[in-house]
Amino acid sequence: MYEPHSVGGRLATAKIDDKEFESGGSIIHPKNHYMVKFAEELGLKHRKSLPSQFALYNGQEFVFTESSSSLLTLAKLLWRYGWDCVRLNKLIGQTLTHFENIYTLQDGGNAYSSVEELLYAMGGTRFVNMTQKSVTEGLKEEGFSARFINELAMAAMRENYGQTVDIPFFVGAVSLAGAQEGLWAVEGGNKRVPEELVKTAKVNLIPGEVSKVMLDKSGDRPKFLLQYQVKDPNDNQILTEQKGYDIVIVATPLNEGISNITFADLPTPLPEVKGKFHRTVANFVQGKLNAEYFGILDPKSAPTGIMTVNADILFNSIGKHNPVTIPKDYSPVGPESEDAVWKVFSQRPLTDSEIGQLFTVVKKTQVVDWLAYPRYTCPGHLGTFVLHDGLYYVNNIEWAASAMEMSAIGGRNVALLSYNWWHGLDGKVDPGRTTKTEL
Repeated sequence: MYEPHSVGGRLATAKIDDKEFESGGSIIHPKNHYMVKFAEELGLKHRKSLPSQFALYNGQEFVFTESSSSLLTLAKLLWRYGWDCVRLNKLIGQTLTHFENIYTLQDGGNAYSSVEELLYAMGGTRFVNMTQKSVTEGLKEEGFSARFINELAMAAMRENYGQTVDIPFFVGAVSLAGAQEGLWAVEGGNKRVPEELVKTAKVNLIPGEVSKVMLDKSGDRPKFLLQYQVKDPNDNQILTEQKGYDIVIVATPLNEGISNITFADLPTPLPEVKGKFHRTVANFVQGKLNAEYFGILDPKSAPTGIMTVNADILFNSIGKHNPVTIPKDYSPVGPESEDAVWKVFSQRPLTDSEIGQLFTVVKKTQVVDWLAYPRYTCPGHLGTFVLHDGLYYVNNIEWAASAMEMSAIGGRNVALLSYNWWHGLDGKVDPGRTTKTEL
């Protein structure tokens, strides 16, 4: 395994006052079979769940504020959105039922050559078609109101993907699943899952960056030569080295601006890697929220999570965060405290002046600026997992939906693809599909 930085990639943390806070993937759904199983088998604990309160902000006022009473919150949801909340639970339930088909299929050794084939195996043409229509179109067809789409759904897309209800319906459904109960995180940070998996599997971890993959046909069986750069431990000079492998799995996005890997000596050009990744900035601020900016008279009553329903607002969301490691005697500070740590998601780094609008006291700041997930377009484009016999690519699954569980499913899929190819098990690849949708 080649990793020039830290294991976990976009599962990362930021440090403030010697405490770490999630800067990447922060929640796990209880139906995420692989993430749940990994945590159990690795002996990782669920992080303590602490009270929170969310609100929807339109740039001028809060259009909805959660109550401390779950019954009152339900009543407020029904009053503003009618039966759409019931429809949402039904929609997410149906989607998860189809989604869970993949676990049985993969347990049976089945693998899929493309994202379209994998989605079809999960949920038939319904899942494939969900990538070709927008969240707005999909929810309208399901009977949801414009108010629900433009407020709750929009807020979820802005919070989770920094984008709007114009993104494909499938990734939108994944995002909306984050509104369900039972969400959790790993004590010590979700990055501990890949870190501990690598340790448990006794992976040969090479701290190098792969720059080139070449097909070598000089032997009895074609192999791949990997060219990579690594620091000399003696003098920190950059060395270029090369190793050969029977099978190569690319597990980093090949999209522009992320990876500089080149491929050589392949008999046919690589399938086109379409699309760009979306820039999201996590601005961490330790300080006191400017309650007056949001029209709040008592700072103690400020919501701990502010989601936005308007794409023109300065920020995507603001949330008060607790550290990834929570001691038994931990007592969270209130939203009025100068010691509270907030994560402000935005499309670009915020200026000092802009942060000063949102906070009356700023003690510390830290910025995590990255290309976090695909910039989704509708209709969506679904790529291949197979770049060449023996050469596989995990990250195309992110163009269906970017999430921890999706990456785990994609990872197992390419592992099965490589196993089935090596052992000549052609019947285990794309089983049961007779027609394909042209995407």
